Amino acid sequence: MEFAFRSGPDAGSPPGTCVLTGAVEYPQLVLKQAEFEHNLAAMREFCAAKGVALAPHAKTSMSPAIINRQLAAGAWGMTVASVGQLRVCLEIGVPVMILANELVNPAAGRWLGEAMAGRPAQRVYCVVDSAAGVERLADGWQASGNPAALPVLVELGISGGRCGCRTAAEAESVARAVAGRPELCLAGVEAFEGILPGGSAEELHAVDEFLRRLGDVAVRLDRLGLLSQETEPVLTAGGSLYFDRVAELLSAVRLSRPHRVVLRSGCYAFHDHAKHAPPSRTGRPRHSTRADTGPLAGAEGTTELRPALEAWCEVVSVPEPGQAIAALGRRDAPYDAGYPVVFARRPAAGGPAEPCAGVSVTAMNDQHAYLSVPAGSPLAVGDLLGCGIIHPCTAFDKWRRIALVDENYRVLDTIETCF
Repeated sequence: MEFAFRSGPDAGSPPGTCVLTGAVEYPQLVLKQAEFEHNLAAMREFCAAKGVALAPHAKTSMSPAIINRQLAAGAWGMTVASVGQLRVCLEIGVPVMILANELVNPAAGRWLGEAMAGRPAQRVYCVVDSAAGVERLADGWQASGNPAALPVLVELGISGGRCGCRTAAEAESVARAVAGRPELCLAGVEAFEGILPGGSAEELHAVDEFLRRLGDVAVRLDRLGLLSQETEPVLTAGGSLYFDRVAELLSAVRLSRPHRVVLRSGCYAFHDHAKHAPPSRTGRPRHSTRADTGPLAGAEGTTELRPALEAWCEVVSVPEPGQAIAALGRRDAPYDAGYPVVFARRPAAGGPAEPCAGVSVTAMNDQHAYLSVPAGSPLAVGDLLGCGIIHPCTAFDKWRRIALVDENYRVLDTIETCF
């Protein structure tokens, strides 16, 4: 009998295999085609209606097949977080890339300048938040001998958060440093608002205020004549939780000439099960639901995105009442923003999958998930559990091959990743 392994040179299930009944190695991470295509269409319609562009974060999947499908569905470009991710996107022909992380290694800057030479159909934006970073990036680009000016975006940050200038004055100072280096040209401003919580009306107001600050910085740099006249102004923010707020507030900014608003949501295509998860034991709000009904997509801004990623695993032990162990660990599924959400059970004896109420993951080790099981549950050794994941950005990196499945969980294709 043929057996489909999840790793190795011959890994992956042949087309037509049902991942719930076939001879496959568990756990299995699957991408549901119908939900994936629904999400792509909903975001395409949203962006078209709002007049904004989309450069989704490639780091979410790092899959050439998925990236190409996102581009075919209307994405303007892709966002990356490292030069390694950038190289993958360059090599598969992505037209526009935003490196949404400070590039401060002059050797990497030189590589980028050399890689971009002779690629007139492709464009890369880098971000800067300090004069020191500007100098190191410009020095690297200069060493490449590339005569073109590299477009950069000044990054605005959040106090206590990640990268980015903390004040408008700091942003202006960095912009002036860019103006002093002919290897660079200032194309706009950038921020990441996704680390801000949005679990209350007050917190959502703070998100809006931060995005307004980003717009104010863009206006200030424009009035000072610091934005390059050789490039279209770009205002961009990332995150999958507030893309509707980004579209509304950055589109309302008024510069001396038209500008492009770019969303960088990475998880929209896959969504997750955070809406159905119990409160996170870490208390982290980043991937929790918002205080309002957002974010919603579609042309009218009323279409819900659908969870498209699921992990299916086996119950391998029921060692005591109220507890079971499933073979789904930290090597298999995300746990940084919440544990997987058990939503379905396929009995070991066979038959269709059915809802699985009351079973929850309480802890995870490398290869195991600890399950809390309610009294009277029929859960048994050999059962298959369907688990929704939270935070797709830390799901794909655990897999080299992922099954694309239809509504009956039959394999349509194998998606490869490039982590």
